[in-house]
Amino acid sequence: MTAPLILCVEDEPSLRDDIAFELHEAGYAVAAAADAREALAILESRRPDLILCDILMPGMDGRGFISHLRKTHPDLDDVPFVFLTALSSRQQMIDGRIAGADDYLTKPIDYDLLRATVESRLKRMQRLRAMPGDRSGLTALDRLAIGVVLLDANGGVVHANPLARRLSDEAGIVLGGRITTGGEDGRKLTALIAALISDEGMATAGLRLDRRQLVVAGMSLPARAHHDEAVAMLILSGGDGQPPLDNTTLGQLFDLTPMEAQVAHLLAEGLRRSQIADRLTISGTTVAFHLRNIFAKTGVQRQAELVALILSVPLAQHCEM
Repeated sequence: MTAPLILCVEDEPSLRDDIAFELHEAGYAVAAAADAREALAILESRRPDLILCDILMPGMDGRGFISHLRKTHPDLDDVPFVFLTALSSRQQMIDGRIAGADDYLTKPIDYDLLRATVESRLKRMQRLRAMPGDRSGLTALDRLAIGVVLLDANGGVVHANPLARRLSDEAGIVLGGRITTGGEDGRKLTALIAALISDEGMATAGLRLDRRQLVVAGMSLPARAHHDEAVAMLILSGGDGQPPLDNTTLGQLFDLTPMEAQVAHLLAEGLRRSQIADRLTISGTTVAFHLRNIFAKTGVQRQAELVALILSVPLAQHCEM
């Protein structure tokens, strides 16, 4: 059996040699590069199973290197990318996640942690690559008239259906091994994904990327709800002001009663609770009762999240696959 190949990009010779030695001892093959230029030359003829890369390097730095890979080597999107860094600030980690990194190792390197990180990342990729044997659930997602992205516990993309990829491409968002985009939009997405996959992850959250004209709603998933690897789902739709779903579709999608669907629909149209009560000729107490049921069925905690969820799902007749 061929040993997994680890590409190590590190400009400090002694550290590069130490990492290569430790990985060789653990049974891995290693290709070492002093900078991004040497790494790109190696990638012309060899495909690694995992990439370790320093952030601060002369010439093209680590973030520039991963950004270049995501644009020019889409065939490497499924290869885990781990940053080596002496900088462990929250902002540095956020910037690295936006760039597309899967993990971090801080200097000085803990070599036990290095071996454990490499092993766990490689095992995860083996599971993902074995997925095509049972894709019935994913195939069903591909037929949906909504953009759906499934995320694993590390925020990596398990699956994105065709509409999600089209909407992301139009919005300038890269759906590779991870979701990446720049600027404030990238920070918003990173924060949303982190909340969804954390131990205290929100059941549902929503945000609008104003510059990108894209609406994103996030939902934590029950264990094994869609796929063994998926723990969260993003729902994407164009920010073109489409109307809320009709009552019948709302009822079918979230298992709402006809009255609950009417309340949810009016809420998404912008009506206050008192206005909903007047429109439906019911009491405010009854509206509150139906809202509690709607929250329980959709998994949301707040009214704003419910509206974001409903408005994020485009009508099927408005979508072209």
